[in-house]
Amino acid sequence: MSPTIEPLIFTVPLSFEAHTLAQQYQKQQFLLLKAKQVYLNTLAVYAVDFYLRCLGFEVDADQNDSHNPIIMKMMDVADLWVKRLGRLECRPVLPDARVCQIPPDVWSDRVGYVAVQMSQTLKEATLLGFTQTAMAEVPLSQLRSLSDFPAYLHQLQQAPSTASPTDSVVNLRRWLEGVFETGWQTIEAVLGIEKLHLVSVRSMTQLKTEIKRAKLINFGMQLGDQAVVLSLAVGANINETVNVLVQLYPDPDSLRLPSSLKLVMFSEFGEMLQEVCSRGHDNYIQLRPFTGAPGDCFTIQVAFNNVSVTEDFVL
Repeated sequence: MSPTIEPLIFTVPLSFEAHTLAQQYQKQQFLLLKAKQVYLNTLAVYAVDFYLRCLGFEVDADQNDSHNPIIMKMMDVADLWVKRLGRLECRPVLPDARVCQIPPDVWSDRVGYVAVQMSQTLKEATLLGFTQTAMAEVPLSQLRSLSDFPAYLHQLQQAPSTASPTDSVVNLRRWLEGVFETGWQTIEAVLGIEKLHLVSVRSMTQLKTEIKRAKLINFGMQLGDQAVVLSLAVGANINETVNVLVQLYPDPDSLRLPSSLKLVMFSEFGEMLQEVCSRGHDNYIQLRPFTGAPGDCFTIQVAFNNVSVTEDFVL
């Protein structure tokens, strides 16, 4: 009879420091289930951070979406930014679970997913294994062994970069095919159900479309940690042109946009085509709806004082 080979695991003590950090983020949540989710996510990230440092990999927690209060509130995220590798997802697993659950929020822009099982007392976290493939549920028995993980990470480090300037361009025609870039979510997910009806009415009265997506834009301390929401609605015409409506909303916790916030549209040659500026009582602003042909490019800029964020699009 052949001896049974136990899979490699790595157990991390969850220190007072880990729980203090988890409590810090938990207190920023108002819903009980969300607070529990954030607490476990923070402990999972802490455990993987500890493990990677033991292996000699450099991490940059300041780049973690899981440390961003606004993103944490809107998404189920437990990411860890690993230098020269990218974003690694650290998914908490309950003691009696048989699967590792991966929410749709993190199905893209990840170099891998690590399953981290919590002890009943939350005094320890055990790294069980990893997967490269995102799916709703991954059976724990089908995880790749943790013994393969260091080699996998080193392989990623040595892989040549294939990124090009066009990788950051948002392809709106692909939206019509149901393919969306990372960070662009449904209106419901970003703005919440309460504001959904108002958004739908505004869009449908000006642009006949079925596809709407939105993205959180955070100016940090420039807006007192308040975010704004950039929303685009697109619809195809029979002649292959595409209708576009661009709007800007306050985040779900705010009723009004800050005054003097600019929403600007530029051509691919840098020519300003449209501009609108918010006033103190605006609960949204928008550009005039427009139509473009296949291959047309444009840039949308959201600016406040001397800080601006731009997004590039192609039709």
